[in-house]
Amino acid sequence: MTAITLATPLAGWAMPLSEVPDPAFAQGLVGTGMAIDPTVNELRSPCDGTVLSVHRARHACTVRTASGAEVLLHLGVDTVGLNGEGFTAHVQDGQSVKTGDRLISFDMDLVGSRAQSLVSMMVVVNDGYTVDGLSVDREIAAGDAAMTVRGGSSADAGLPVAAPDSGEEGSGETGERSVVLPIASGLHARPAAALVAATKAYPGTVTIHCRDRRANAKSVVALMGLGTMLGDRLTVRAAGPGAQDMAESIAVLIEGGLGDPVVAGAAAGAGSQAAPAAPPAAPAPAQPAAEEEVGPPFAPGEEVLLKGTIAVPGQAVGTVVRRFRSAVRVVEQGAGPDIEEPRLRRALEQVVASLAHSAQRMPEHAAIFQAHRELLDDPELLDGALADIRAGKSAEWSWQRTARLQADTLAALADPRMAERAADLRDLEQQVLTALSGKGPDVGLAELPAGSIVLADEILPSDLAGVPAGRLAGIGMAHGGPTSHAVILAAALGVPTVVALARQAERVPDGAPVVIDGNRGELLVFPPEDTLAATRTAVAARTARREENRLTSREECRMADGTRIEVFANLGRVSDAPGAVVEGAEGCGLLRTEFLFLERQSAPTEDEQYQQYQQIADALEGRPLVIRTLDVGGDKPLSYLPLPKEENPVLGLRGVRVGLREPELLRAQIRAILRVKPVGVCRIMVPMIASPSELQAVRAMVDEERAKLGRTEPIELGAMIEVPAAALIADRIGAVADFLSIGTNDLTQYVLAMDRGNPHVAAQLDALHPGVLRLIRLAVMGAKTHDRVVAVCGGSASDPMAAPLLIGLGVTELSATPAVIADLKAFIRTLRMEDCRRVAEAALGTDSADEVRRLVAESWPAL
Repeated sequence: MTAITLATPLAGWAMPLSEVPDPAFAQGLVGTGMAIDPTVNELRSPCDGTVLSVHRARHACTVRTASGAEVLLHLGVDTVGLNGEGFTAHVQDGQSVKTGDRLISFDMDLVGSRAQSLVSMMVVVNDGYTVDGLSVDREIAAGDAAMTVRGGSSADAGLPVAAPDSGEEGSGETGERSVVLPIASGLHARPAAALVAATKAYPGTVTIHCRDRRANAKSVVALMGLGTMLGDRLTVRAAGPGAQDMAESIAVLIEGGLGDPVVAGAAAGAGSQAAPAAPPAAPAPAQPAAEEEVGPPFAPGEEVLLKGTIAVPGQAVGTVVRRFRSAVRVVEQGAGPDIEEPRLRRALEQVVASLAHSAQRMPEHAAIFQAHRELLDDPELLDGALADIRAGKSAEWSWQRTARLQADTLAALADPRMAERAADLRDLEQQVLTALSGKGPDVGLAELPAGSIVLADEILPSDLAGVPAGRLAGIGMAHGGPTSHAVILAAALGVPTVVALARQAERVPDGAPVVIDGNRGELLVFPPEDTLAATRTAVAARTARREENRLTSREECRMADGTRIEVFANLGRVSDAPGAVVEGAEGCGLLRTEFLFLERQSAPTEDEQYQQYQQIADALEGRPLVIRTLDVGGDKPLSYLPLPKEENPVLGLRGVRVGLREPELLRAQIRAILRVKPVGVCRIMVPMIASPSELQAVRAMVDEERAKLGRTEPIELGAMIEVPAAALIADRIGAVADFLSIGTNDLTQYVLAMDRGNPHVAAQLDALHPGVLRLIRLAVMGAKTHDRVVAVCGGSASDPMAAPLLIGLGVTELSATPAVIADLKAFIRTLRMEDCRRVAEAALGTDSADEVRRLVAESWPAL
């Protein structure tokens, strides 16, 4: 075994890789080595060897030692985005170098002001080598001994990295898939490392082909050496067992960005290195899939029950107004750029003015319309449309094509909230096309007759901006999700809404009488007259009762027998807090902090988080504020947090698992929470706890950060019970937690083995399934051994039918959607504990959620 000592390539402060502000390097995904915060502007060779490659952005190069070790030298963090500005390469691929030879010089002021960090890395990136003797945590001079690399032999030194594409892949099973690279800076170190991590365990070979070259997909250096760019068409080839599946999975990872942000419309630039191609044809209107034939309209008198997903609770009777959008065919060829470009710009100005008007109509939701305004400012959106116009296309065709490309990219994301932003782009597509047609602004739903229940593919935020009070009784969407911007606006209007009704909703004819039930996620078409009459009576009574309930909503909540039940609010952002207080919230039982982390390109700073938490605490006027630590991973990825692609993300890196994997991210959040005043108003809640050791690890972090801040007062730390195992060992978790809070949404999907994001089974998810209720009882019993409070902060807490059951099982705190709090508190004040316990016990002996709901309805008919 050969041992080579590498010299320091830069003078500065030497540090372990774990301190690098780039997860790919810090987690060892790129390779093994060290980092240096430089005090000089020249990168020198750490050894005698051969320059394998100089990155096209000149911020990195790789030197191969005589023993075959490939040493990547990477200047700064996120410097690839400078595209070579500020860097000068003094060597080229294939050149022999000696220890201390100058490789790259750089402008420290320019790079330091525009990059995330100047910290630079030296890592060994190929297998078969070990690194020891690291000289870190000290000032180090260029040329000093930095680390020792062991392994390999001189025979390894001649292996090719990126080679001309001969098309030879060897024998055996093979697979192939082409994909357009959607990463702005190509396969630089971070995405290359993610790709290598995905291929290393594969027993066969995987190669990436680009233009006339190919690279071993198990080599970071080889991938970087391809010199790929945004829009390049890559071919993934695999040889070995399950080759086609492997090629497909790697292509999907590339399409997902490999941890880097995906550039919408990248496919439009495919082949940009070749001769210019004609713009692609306009997207064809979406056609129904063969297996989803819609069928004829429902016949009058044909009572039909459609089930969807609850979005906004409530119940209403009304007549259907269909707003299903048919695909608009636009003329492809334009009248020339001099005419079409000004037309598009005028249309955009008209839409911007309309958005400003919408923000004035609904000032409490101005942020939604501002988000649309920012989408219109996206250079990718405008530049893509202008490029098509300059190629001879019409303004309508160019705008529609570019907007749909970006919408399709968002719709394909795993995070449902990010995917729902595709609806915002579809909204803007329609608004701009309307403006281009010469018509006035779309009146949306402003001219509806009173008592209308609108059915549509997907309601858009602009549709709801000018709806007069009393016109819109309910909303049913064939598609859409429960956290879309349109649903947020519908909730603000108090309009019962059901989403994900599927394409059978298109069979409901215009003018059909329907009952929409946002509490159950149902739409009843052509109900019997007695059902209509009974529902109208119930709705009128509820409306009157709600107004009465709001008069006492700020009073504390006690049952009829005096038992104290706290009713808190679930909040998702700063603007939610004042309204929750008005509705009677006694505090916040769940602050979802994801709003700070999603839809951005970098993590929020500690100060940014602190300011938002403090604003919420101020709005709550001293009431308790329970802040859930970041719950991402799985179906909520972050573009700036590279996590491995998972076959089943719902069962993978989620919640606390991500926090423990990325401790600095979690520590920054903990520090921000600890700074909120007054001291004691905040509590910390940790998601997806499955064992006491996870919570103990977080508590250690909390205590350490508390000591650093000089805070002597303790802070309550709670565990979310969302995993069945946590409910089963709640007594053990309760020993280290100050309180427990049951997240019934995730608990239900895990207990019933139904992914709540899967439209084929989501409608069957019901937290009142007796199996879920039995686990809740076990969790409460376990918590009682340590006198711990048990709350419920999932969807069940907002369901009036669940309240007596949860209370009967021993839950003493409910954290609900703000809109239902006044009614929920009024209902709880009518309950007696002995009745709740009796019905809850009976519910545990049933066979289904439907039976449980019947039991509750019989016990409390007013529901």
